Amino acid sequence: MDEERVKQIVSDMRFDSGKGDMAIDEIAVIQPGLARIMPEVGTRAWKLYYAAKAENWPNAMYQWKEAKKLLELGAYTRPKYEESIEEYLRDDWAPIEAAIKDENLEKFLAAFDASVDSANAWHEQKDKPYIRWKVPDQPPPDLDLTPRK
Repeated sequence: MDEERVKQIVSDMRFDSGKGDMAIDEIAVIQPGLARIMPEVGTRAWKLYYAAKAENWPNAMYQWKEAKKLLELGAYTRPKYEESIEEYLRDDWAPIEAAIKDENLEKFLAAFDASVDSANAWHEQKDKPYIRWKVPDQPPPDLDLTPRK
């Protein structure tokens, strides 16, 4: 079967969304972009920061992993940012994981601060200098970050 025929078959297919049928191109359009994903990353980073400050290392690792998954989703759904996000994960996000694994607050704070500076530099480089993330002044009100022993 030639490629054009396969494309036609796929474009003719409909998939049940639970609310109705959708074509593959309609499903592609509703994939989240970075404008939807990055606020979730920010929320995870906020929780990560305060979990680490409370030395709740299991929670910090959980938040780190969830933020990483969101960034990977962003790289996947927005391929024009894939290389930049992969570089950020390698150079700026991985040192945070190492500090969490070491349960080293000083190392964590240095790595986290560097990752925020880098994220804001990426915003500027990607023509979004008006986006400047910072850690909120208070811990998230929806979590008790007290470590469980």
